[in-house]
Amino acid sequence: MSRVSTLAGWAPRLTQATGILLILLGIIHLIATPFLIGWSSRQLRSDHASLVIAAMRLNHILVGILLLPLGVSTFWSGKAIEQSWALRLATMNAIILLCLPILLVTTMPLESLDAPLFRLAILVLIAACLVQLLALAGVWRSRQKESSSIPARRP
Repeated sequence: MSRVSTLAGWAPRLTQATGILLILLGIIHLIATPFLIGWSSRQLRSDHASLVIAAMRLNHILVGILLLPLGVSTFWSGKAIEQSWALRLATMNAIILLCLPILLVTTMPLESLDAPLFRLAILVLIAACLVQLLALAGVWRSRQKESSSIPARRP
């Protein structure tokens, strides 16, 4: 059995695992919100600190909530990965997922890595990216092999 067919065989479970990891990441995000707000309120000493904290709270809660449907749609696309709609949805979710670690690295200061919940979130995110990429690579290559092995019709 080739690596491509092995990856294609594992693709449904890998994609579902990615969905579960994204749901877990959303939950971690929501759990971390009060810790982030508490830390931020101790760091900010201005008249407008309450506005900054409110914006941070809203942003953090929204991202946590939006990770949940991303995880659910990724999970369900894994259940039907052989269907074209599911493969397209999983690919679109993988592209979105690939943006997240890039955004983290380019926007977050290195000091933020000191927070254990942030480290856990980064590890879950990287694992989800790798798992999703492996799954989709196997399916797309398997489909290419299948389409190249089908003889062309003659009129």
